[in-house]
Amino acid sequence: MQLDIRQINNLCTGVRLATELKSSNPNLRKFLTIQGYSYNEDGKVIRLEKFLKKSTLDKIYFELRCYEISNEYYINGWDVTEDDLASQIYHDDIKGIPALESELKKYIDDYSVLKPEWYCDNLL
Repeated sequence: MQLDIRQINNLCTGVRLATELKSSNPNLRKFLTIQGYSYNEDGKVIRLEKFLKKSTLDKIYFELRCYEISNEYYINGWDVTEDDLASQIYHDDIKGIPALESELKKYIDDYSVLKPEWYCDNLL
């Protein structure tokens, strides 16, 4: 399984991808998000530019977050912080698309479920 060109282009232009996963607890909702970023010459994290450049693929890193949150936040319309999460797995400094795809295999079988986050109900 591989990410498609649209997903890669979205990640390379700073669009966060997300999907809702099945939670083992009916009172929780589970989400997976991935986002690309880069480093500047001083080693500080920087956002990706909004237009595609071939060189971006050589410098891109990814963060992957898988978390669960109580249904109460959706029912009541509450704001969410990281302290409110029922569980969280966070990986960063995943270098390049092949490494990201390898990491994603641990969470999902079908990458086509990953859409720009505004299509997903994730609150974080």
